[in-house]
Amino acid sequence: MRKIIILIFTLLIFQISVGQCIQNIEFNDAIPKRDVRGVFLTSVYNLDWPTSRTASPSVQQAELIVILDNLKNNGYNTVFIQVRPECDALYNSTLEPWSYRLTGKQGLAPNPLWDPLSFATTQAHNRGLDLHAWINPYRVRASIAEYTAATNSILDTQPTWILTASNNTNLKILNPGLPAVQDYITSIVQDISNRYDIDGIHFDDYFYPNGGMTTNQDNQTFVDNNPTNIATIEDWRRNNVNIMIGKVYDAIQIINNNQNKNIIFGVSPFGIWKSETPTGIVGNSSFSALFCDPIAWLNAGKVDYLAPQLYWKITGGQDYIALSKWWNDQVKASNKQLYVGQGYYKMTDTNNWAGTEIQNQIIQNRAANMDATFGQIAYRYLQIKNNDKTVNTILNGAQYQYKSFAPPIAGKDNVCPNIPVNIRFEGLNIKWDTPTIAPDGDSPAKYVIYAFDSANQAITNQEDGSKIIDIVAGNQLSITQNQIDTKHFVVSSLDKNNNENGNFGQTLDLTNKYFDGNVKLSIYPNPFFEQFTIENNTEYYGRVSVSLYDLSGKLVWFQTNENNSDNLKITINPTNLKKGFYIGKISFENGVRETFKLVKE
Repeated sequence: MRKIIILIFTLLIFQISVGQCIQNIEFNDAIPKRDVRGVFLTSVYNLDWPTSRTASPSVQQAELIVILDNLKNNGYNTVFIQVRPECDALYNSTLEPWSYRLTGKQGLAPNPLWDPLSFATTQAHNRGLDLHAWINPYRVRASIAEYTAATNSILDTQPTWILTASNNTNLKILNPGLPAVQDYITSIVQDISNRYDIDGIHFDDYFYPNGGMTTNQDNQTFVDNNPTNIATIEDWRRNNVNIMIGKVYDAIQIINNNQNKNIIFGVSPFGIWKSETPTGIVGNSSFSALFCDPIAWLNAGKVDYLAPQLYWKITGGQDYIALSKWWNDQVKASNKQLYVGQGYYKMTDTNNWAGTEIQNQIIQNRAANMDATFGQIAYRYLQIKNNDKTVNTILNGAQYQYKSFAPPIAGKDNVCPNIPVNIRFEGLNIKWDTPTIAPDGDSPAKYVIYAFDSANQAITNQEDGSKIIDIVAGNQLSITQNQIDTKHFVVSSLDKNNNENGNFGQTLDLTNKYFDGNVKLSIYPNPFFEQFTIENNTEYYGRVSVSLYDLSGKLVWFQTNENNSDNLKITINPTNLKKGFYIGKISFENGVRETFKLVKE
């Protein structure tokens, strides 16, 4: 006779960790569960979003929702949305004009009025995605002839702050050597950080114009604003950027402390620090061409992460492997994190990369010696939208097959969130309730749902990213009947710093028993609506008692059938039961007892 095994699956909950929130090592570096999978969403020139600056707000909103859904479905977890491309705003700012990229006229408010950054943040968080506000700190105009500046544009209100790139007369930037400019940029960051529920502030690689200020437009600024008598204008320029970065970082920390926020700050510098560093690497450098020194920011502790733009292939004069390893080691020495910028756009320009080039770069990012690297950021979204070179298909079948969340930033917040409570099943949904606030004032920002093959595996494989089935902001997830029948589920909390609550441990063991060929007990229909039948197919055990318990262990139904032959087949009609998952226990007069699962629909 065929043996029938009906597993009664187990819900596991996390133990509460008191004090510091410990992060364990990954179970498998090739399948990390803590892994930034970011995408740059570019607004300048209307490249990625919004693709039309004349579209109505409702059309722009719908387009953004499609983008966020697409990113979620393709395994990405972090969006870097460009909200200040040219000293203007894709958000409701009192400091700078509405962006030309949003409404087709700089300074013109959208009609009807809406706030794209607020909308984007809410929609991203609803999908379990992190959102960083991407800002160009210095750029005033990318193309001076493209549109007319608003009357409140910094171009017109502070003309003495403006420099023109020596090699591009259309490119206008704020003069980094002016203390007023440094304070102005800081005030922009403060405004965004104070008013929006963002997860991060991000700067790209636009500092001094590429190739420098060869006509020395800032000579007088160098003379007037050099209180420490820095010897060369090149070192002075780098120091100006250092000062601005430090002011921005410090301002964010004050806001975090005062408002219990956890906004992180990072920069995407040009991918080469100095030519011939490391040996064999050649090309322009952030140090000499853009007059910025990201190693100085690391040494000063003024960034939470770096995301250097390594938009080159593996092998060659800008070898991705050599550069990524060098950046990893610099970041590791400062106890910071590295997220590598990847050039998705090179699949569709004259470089004609294959989709496997992106895949191989991610494999490199996860190598054992890349121990300060916690993910990557794709530039740009367009290639993901179009699945160019089948890159989505490639990654979804391997490196992005399983979900992940961004790692916590060390030193920001080391207090674990509390565990979700009242984890239960209602039909084909797993549900839970929001736990109490943690000691640091945090409620969970999102939840991670795992499905393990056994209760023991949930202990031994707790850091296994392949067991994550989803990361959600709400309090439920739809699952399948097969998962209910075969899997052991864990639901954990993530706070705003992506701390995960405690370690796997305490088991809410609903039972690990099973019915085999010796018992021959049938329960049907299951799930049921109003009533179900218990049938003992071969033997008669006398008087029968049936008990039903909810997932908290509370008795919700009890029925006894007296000693008669009808006990071979009992119909149960439990009243006032809510939809959900229950554990049933049947006790026979001769002492035989069995446990079964039951779903009320």
